Amino acid sequence: MGQPHTKRTIIMSVIVTLIVVFALMFVTVWRYNNSHTVSVNGVSQGGPAVSTGMVGSYGVASKMVANDLAIATPAPSPEIMPVPPIDTSGATIQDRQTTPAKIIRNGNLELRVANAQKSMDDAKNLAAQFNGFVASSNLVDNAGIKTGYITVRVPADKYDALVAEAKKLAVLVLSESSTAEDVTAQFVDLNARLTAAQAEEAQYMAILKQAKSVEDTLKVTDSLSQVRTQIEQLQGQLRYMSDKTDYATLDISMTEEAKIQIPSQTWRPLETVKQMFQVLVLALQGVMDLIIGLVIFGIGLILPVVLILWLIYLLVRWKIRKMKK
Repeated sequence: MGQPHTKRTIIMSVIVTLIVVFALMFVTVWRYNNSHTVSVNGVSQGGPAVSTGMVGSYGVASKMVANDLAIATPAPSPEIMPVPPIDTSGATIQDRQTTPAKIIRNGNLELRVANAQKSMDDAKNLAAQFNGFVASSNLVDNAGIKTGYITVRVPADKYDALVAEAKKLAVLVLSESSTAEDVTAQFVDLNARLTAAQAEEAQYMAILKQAKSVEDTLKVTDSLSQVRTQIEQLQGQLRYMSDKTDYATLDISMTEEAKIQIPSQTWRPLETVKQMFQVLVLALQGVMDLIIGLVIFGIGLILPVVLILWLIYLLVRWKIRKMKK
């Protein structure tokens, strides 16, 4: 009778213990949710804890998360304001329409010239004449025929004039080609993204001044560092694109004509006969040297073999005679 009572007591004790544990956990979570601060863009804010979600391409919370915060949390503390979402999608249609065209122009000329060195010097003078510069130059001598390679960069509005003057350096224009790439849309988009990133940087700077704790300061500093890295990358892309659009590039190759020279030496047939006779004697000497070498090599190789065979022959002959006796 005592055992069932003891089992019921143990079961009731376990149930009561679980209820107390769950009650304590519930109270702890409830207190934590009401006392914990919300972190928006790396800075603590008052109100219940709400996840800010995934950070956008420039470290700013997405618009959807920002709207959720506006609904789920009370008014932010007047001391530190969260960073509002920034549109980083690129340029507007109006921006694209009002921006001057950005064109990357590249060309190639292949010329036949009388003197490659002189033509390269003239091409360098053309670069200076059109307020440009020589990006690279090289002169190659191939079996007496020289070829010059030069890359000239001039302001885009002087590219056509440069091509016309460069062709005057040639005896013959072998080939001519040019390309024009419109990068206006990419240029405008990069500018818009840079403006948005700079605005985001300014907002992070304002929040950094309001940060109260070391943790908040570190979080904002990390986000600020990421934004500044993106700003430097965008500025680098814009500088590269501006350089390519402001200055056109012309690659010129200048190859000399093949020169045929008439022999200037006096013809001496007897001298030629002597030289040929000398060559014949040297050739005969070479043949005789080869024959002598083969004979010596043959004797040195065959003689030991002949001696061995002769000894074998004598041994067999002696053996046969012995068997007959």
